[in-house]
Amino acid sequence: MPELPEVETIKRQLAPLLKGQQILDIEVREPKNYQGERLVGKRVGEMARVGKYLYATMEDGSEWEIHLKMTGRLIWNRDEYKDAKHTRVVITMEKGKLYYWDTRKFGYIKVNKGGRVELGKDPWEITEKELLGKLKKTKRAIKEVILDQKILAGVGNIYANDGLWEAGIDPRRIASSLTEKEGGKLLASLRLVLERGLATGGASDNSYVNALGEKGSYQKEFRVYKRTNQPCYRCGTKLKRVVVGGRGTWVCEKCQKLTSEKCCESYNTQ
Repeated sequence: MPELPEVETIKRQLAPLLKGQQILDIEVREPKNYQGERLVGKRVGEMARVGKYLYATMEDGSEWEIHLKMTGRLIWNRDEYKDAKHTRVVITMEKGKLYYWDTRKFGYIKVNKGGRVELGKDPWEITEKELLGKLKKTKRAIKEVILDQKILAGVGNIYANDGLWEAGIDPRRIASSLTEKEGGKLLASLRLVLERGLATGGASDNSYVNALGEKGSYQKEFRVYKRTNQPCYRCGTKLKRVVVGGRGTWVCEKCQKLTSEKCCESYNTQ
């Protein structure tokens, strides 16, 4: 699933391209992927990101909420998407076409009627004290907590894995066991890997491409994500894959040392 860096990259690309353009036509090829009234005749105003959600607000105040889910793409004006098998929505504007493409049909563009989704703060908005306060309230594994969008918005599996490795914290640690120093290091590490994700245009290890149809390159910088049995970049120990909260998780059991009394039991080796 595209995470904060990928969604932010798309927003930064589309915002100047779409602003002020009038919507001339909306062709819905798959009803699951476009919900609500057609906004034909409206002009696009500002675009915003909330966690992994995109919002496109029209000049008259109406708004799209867009979520790419697992395999969605928003592509600006690339002819190969015109008749592509998985192109679900085609939005014709004054200066080109915006394509919504999705193999699994889980994502959507919908007219937002009920207000924007309420999530936790982005990693750059939350303070160390705020984050530690949330961690101290739960016995869940730390990786589950930082993936909880109500606690920390925008962080997904890729950047959670790499951020925990950067911080030297085992993903299976009970969140409430982290010290003030560890909480601060974790937040700094998450910001670091997210910034690298932004700088490299996101991670294209699966189906993600940006709004121009280009791949990102953060996948070349994965610290631990999907690097099963490969050497840790710090100590050379083979990385291990476990499952935490139902998600594939990668860890160096030397650098990210876990003591038994600080181990969340809701994981298994796989």
